[in-house]
Amino acid sequence: MSKHKKLISLLAGVSILSMLFIGVSVCQAAEQVSLSFWSGYPEMEPVFNKAVKDYQKLHPNVNIDVSTYKLREVERKLAVSIPTRTGPDIFQRMPYIGHRFVEAGYIQPLPPELDALLRSKVFTPYHVDFASDKGKTYALPMFQGVEVMFWNKTMFAEAGLTHAPTTWEELIDYSKKLVKFDAAGNMVRSGISLRLSGSGSGVTEKWWFWLWPAGGTIVEKTPSGKYHSGYNNQAGRDALKLYIDLLYKHNVDSYKVKHDAEAFALGATAMFTRESWVVGYISDHAPDLNYDAALLPKHRRWGTNINPENTYVTKKCKNLDVAFDFVKFMLKPEYGKLTLETSGWFPARRDIDYTSIFKEIPQFRAFVEFPKGYGAYGYPKIGAIDEVMTKLAERLIAAFMRKDLLDNPKGIDEVIEKAARETDNILKEAGLYGE
Repeated sequence: MSKHKKLISLLAGVSILSMLFIGVSVCQAAEQVSLSFWSGYPEMEPVFNKAVKDYQKLHPNVNIDVSTYKLREVERKLAVSIPTRTGPDIFQRMPYIGHRFVEAGYIQPLPPELDALLRSKVFTPYHVDFASDKGKTYALPMFQGVEVMFWNKTMFAEAGLTHAPTTWEELIDYSKKLVKFDAAGNMVRSGISLRLSGSGSGVTEKWWFWLWPAGGTIVEKTPSGKYHSGYNNQAGRDALKLYIDLLYKHNVDSYKVKHDAEAFALGATAMFTRESWVVGYISDHAPDLNYDAALLPKHRRWGTNINPENTYVTKKCKNLDVAFDFVKFMLKPEYGKLTLETSGWFPARRDIDYTSIFKEIPQFRAFVEFPKGYGAYGYPKIGAIDEVMTKLAERLIAAFMRKDLLDNPKGIDEVIEKAARETDNILKEAGLYGE
């Protein structure tokens, strides 16, 4: 064969190979990718759907199926499906839920790019800690719950009060001035709406808002890395006593009136503590309500409960690069603003400019503008915390109904000691207890 013919054959071969490689690349680019995404927040659907729609415009070959459930339902589904690898590729839940699956080896660590994003100034060290285990990071926080005090400005003004209570002493004094009774002596408006009942761990969480400033917490981490109850102390007794006094000594709340956001929207309470979603609730149910949001009152210390809602990618996911790319995509500031505007939940990233939103809804300022010395605390990353909180809630609900605990320090001691013993036993059974 001549050199000329050899060259022609070689070029032809190269051309064929090039066409084959191009064909493979095109096939790969057009390969259909399907991802499943679960969340326990139906109110976030507008944000998820917008993000999915925008992402699919850029990546037509990617299909993302979003499913939202009630919190307890999604937790049950995750508990059953993730260990059997039949669950979602991506899911959102608080760290104490997600961390169970991290410890069991079901969650994919963040790739270097997203690990760097989490550790950047976009998020706080607080968020990094709640997404980490043994030096590795496993999640990115999309939004978070931050507790504040909502207060009715019209009711406060009528009582001669100009601002929300800043201390426990003011809280008691203001509540007494704000409560209202009819001619028959029936309470028609509570001075403050306390969380007195409910299912799950919510009752404990709302009591925690008073326990923490008193100097305690639900479970306390020891130097050994283990845990024990953090409320079998003066703080726990003071927090329970506060509820009992507000109910039976000062008579500023009652089981006979409405509670929580519904009561606030209806004008049946002057103030209560909750998260930012209340702003959206008020907008829908009482748009003309004259109200504001403020920092929680201080006592021995000052701060709020901040719980990030983390986004995890499971190891059963067959398209990890696409899944992580979508998780990053959802964290864009535009979806953060949409989250706040549509659901009331506050984005976790701290580099978003809320100026335009604050002009329209000034109540949101209390969720991000913290003064120096204002602390933060949240659920520890241990699977047993849900059982601890739920069991403690059952005891608190029973205790709140006991008028005999008024001016009864011994009775309060017994309630706290028995509850703490149960908390410690739960921790022992989980292998998490330490002095």
